[in-house]
Amino acid sequence: MDNFPLIKLGERAILSGRTGSGKSTLGKWLLQRSPGRWIILNPKHTKAYDSLPDSHTINGIDLKKLDRSLQEHRFTIVNPTGPQATPENLDLFLEYIHGSYKKLGVCADELYTLHNNGRAGEGLLGLLTRGRELEQSFLGMTQRPAWISQFCFSESQYIGGMSLSLTDDRKRMHQMTGREEFIGKLAPHYWLWYDVSADKLRSFKPVPK
Repeated sequence: MDNFPLIKLGERAILSGRTGSGKSTLGKWLLQRSPGRWIILNPKHTKAYDSLPDSHTINGIDLKKLDRSLQEHRFTIVNPTGPQATPENLDLFLEYIHGSYKKLGVCADELYTLHNNGRAGEGLLGLLTRGRELEQSFLGMTQRPAWISQFCFSESQYIGGMSLSLTDDRKRMHQMTGREEFIGKLAPHYWLWYDVSADKLRSFKPVPK
């Protein structure tokens, strides 16, 4: 298991894959392997995270409940409701997290919900650019990498890819990594993991149970 990827404190990663590719399963597996406490920003209310050990779910963005949950649990799942789930409000939430906590990871599922007309907000920018010194980790998950700002890719130590149906999405992954392996279609639950600084690409079968 030591040879499998994880996200260390202060590191950031992007994971892309179409609906049904196994992205949420892989994301949950990566979170369990990666150190520290994690907030899972879950605007789609994906149920896969409910089975994370030592997790607690908050329906709606409630800062008092968030703080209490972070003190008591390793994983806090935040399901924004109604008007809270706009790009502007989600970005303000990230800005609050960045300014309030150290040694904390944020998993954003879905990453394009933190963009407004293809632009990342100030909260996301702050977390990605200044979060390393605070040991703030980040995992951004998306089914449409073509809609994600180049900045998110350039600030990531790792870029992971699963099956993508649309040519534009596969081209985007190739453009951001320079690796032709991202052009082809992967079988469901198979995945690629690109280490940017090492310029090393690894391929994996479905995650072990």
